[in-house]
Amino acid sequence: MLNKILVAIDNSTRGRSVFNTAISLAKTMDASLMLLHVLSEEDPDYPVLPTYAYYSVLKGIDSNMLQEKFAEYEENEIKFLQNLTQKAIDQGIRAECIQLSGIPGWEICELANTWSADLIVVGSRGLRGLKEMFLGSVSNYVTHHSPCSVFIVRTEDDLKNSSTDLYSEAEADPKAEFEVLQKQKSTVKY
Repeated sequence: MLNKILVAIDNSTRGRSVFNTAISLAKTMDASLMLLHVLSEEDPDYPVLPTYAYYSVLKGIDSNMLQEKFAEYEENEIKFLQNLTQKAIDQGIRAECIQLSGIPGWEICELANTWSADLIVVGSRGLRGLKEMFLGSVSNYVTHHSPCSVFIVRTEDDLKNSSTDLYSEAEADPKAEFEVLQKQKSTVKY
């Protein structure tokens, strides 16, 4: 029985799909939700200073600019989270929210452990192969380090992104498949 569902979301279309899936699960299982947003540099809305401002910040001249942008970002994201929590409550679901800062995968797994979650619902950016290896994948990390089951919500955009994977290209084109095999062969040491 699933009693406690941890929902890792961000302020994106993907995040809304994750939220809607979690609402459906919570209604079906009569479970409570913990909505989590992690403030992270991976978030597209994370405040970054323009290149020309870095020198000023390093010299301590304009450090307030970044602090103000971050405070605004933090406030907007908590309002977004509280709004979704209220939507869940309005639908008769026991829900609460928390916003943390840090590395998303790690924070999700830590909260799942301390909150004793039965399930984690998380989205996928659709990264595969080399992109996933270099850019990292929150859902992959959570799947391998979670103290409970993980439900990964995929969207149509995820499926489109995965089709641009090197191996997907190889499946569509025999010549590309041969090139992939040649690259693999050249990296193997005998």
